[in-house]
Amino acid sequence: MLKLKTDFLNGAVAVPTDLIDKYLKLAPSASFKVLLFILRNPNGASDEKQISICTGLTESDVKDCIDYWKENDVIFDDGEKNEEEAKQAAGNAKATTVFSYEEQKEEKPKVVVKNLPVKKPTQRELALRIAEDENLTLLYREAQKIVGTFGYDTQSLLLMIYDYFGFSVDLIITLLSYQKSEGNLSSLAIKKRAEDWAKNGIDTLEAAVSEISALEQVQKTYIEIKAFTEFENEKPTPKVAKLLRSWTVNWGFSTEMILFALKESGKSFSEANKLLKKWYSLNIFDVESVNLKKKRTITSRVEKSYDVNNIGKSSVLERLKTKEKEGANV
Repeated sequence: MLKLKTDFLNGAVAVPTDLIDKYLKLAPSASFKVLLFILRNPNGASDEKQISICTGLTESDVKDCIDYWKENDVIFDDGEKNEEEAKQAAGNAKATTVFSYEEQKEEKPKVVVKNLPVKKPTQRELALRIAEDENLTLLYREAQKIVGTFGYDTQSLLLMIYDYFGFSVDLIITLLSYQKSEGNLSSLAIKKRAEDWAKNGIDTLEAAVSEISALEQVQKTYIEIKAFTEFENEKPTPKVAKLLRSWTVNWGFSTEMILFALKESGKSFSEANKLLKKWYSLNIFDVESVNLKKKRTITSRVEKSYDVNNIGKSSVLERLKTKEKEGANV
């Protein structure tokens, strides 16, 4: 059985069992971080900014979580502000940052692409958006051809991708088509792919086509080296995929060169990466050029270590010649 270490019970927070029983399964996981922070600081949870800093969630997600608990009549805002208690609450969280809460408040917001909100649009909001934007009707019709019949969860996910990231209908359909080719059309997989694309600036159809081409090249190379590397997984691990992408897409190496580097390095991916990086810097992209470079290196070393002229001038040889002359004169 899993139990909490007694060391942590010196300062305990009471979590109402009704909340656990009712919302543990239904509530979004992030919302419990917000709830625990409020329970820890019942007088000091001042705003989304403070809770975001202390929980590690984005301000947008914190707002969604707060709205969730408010809608379920679990928390309320009394409208009062107390900076001293807010500072104390921030201190209680022991956030891993060198800045104080006050310093964080003065910090200029960074332009970053966030994850999709925790809170989904309601059925009413969904219906209103579909009624006012005919592109959504087109999106759902085309998506159904790929995904099959889907309900509220997928509808709301596609709407959030469309609204929050500004992806076009064509781009979302391309994303769904790729996920189908990968054999993974789960809501989680679709959400993660959309967030990855948004964070990496893949927000046009052209960029998506280029990205899919790169992903397919990585998978193709993985299959070709799979037997040699003795990998059993159908897909490469994130670390291996990242290396393969550098080698094939960024550096332009063939499968033959990658296999050659792996053989030279005893199947060590880190050592193979060093070799390929070196060859890339030397503009070497085929096995013959690598072998030629080796021969030149060996020849150069032999010439440096075996110089006939210097040997002829060595003191040992001179003494031998002197003895021969002395023997002839006797």
